[in-house]
Amino acid sequence: MFKLFSSAGPVFEGTSDQLRIYLGQPRTIARPRSPAQKSRGAARLDPTRLYRDPALSEPSRPQSDDQTTGTVASLMSYPPITITTLQNLGDAWHLMQQHDIAQLVVIDPPAQLVGMLTRTEVLKCLMIRDGKISFVSGGPISTLMQQPVIAVSENENIRQVALLMLERDLNALPVINRHNQLNGVISRRDILSFLARARPLTLRA
Repeated sequence: MFKLFSSAGPVFEGTSDQLRIYLGQPRTIARPRSPAQKSRGAARLDPTRLYRDPALSEPSRPQSDDQTTGTVASLMSYPPITITTLQNLGDAWHLMQQHDIAQLVVIDPPAQLVGMLTRTEVLKCLMIRDGKISFVSGGPISTLMQQPVIAVSENENIRQVALLMLERDLNALPVINRHNQLNGVISRRDILSFLARARPLTLRA
């Protein structure tokens, strides 16, 4: 299950397909290939297909349950690193540097999820003068954060989350429980770490 949160609270709840319809066209869409490109790609798919000995082929092994049915809760990072709408950009930069992360979950006190603040937005307001870091007046965190923010249920399938993050060019999503409470964050790094540890790891064109 996916939800959208804004300053007014939850504004959407539904499956990944329903969310796609609600959000409309994603930021990044693969361009359709011409028939000539498709045929060339098909020819390059497996250069050994004409001379490979079937007797030497390794039998295909079914994927483990963790690879096909893993949930967000099994991969998410917790506790989540958050910042409130009452803090400033200096606080945001310090938290990102301290925890080596590229985004912060923004909450409206006491604990309402309202957005995500990325390193890119913080860097736009950063100045270095005489070797010291300062921030230009770029407005409060609430004007720089991404809103509405997509949050994902801790029971959602990893594959669905990965597909959505790719389509929307997202680095991380807040993870919530059934009471809309923030439980963690799932990032591209978490998913890549999972794939790197999975056995067997198969990379195909």
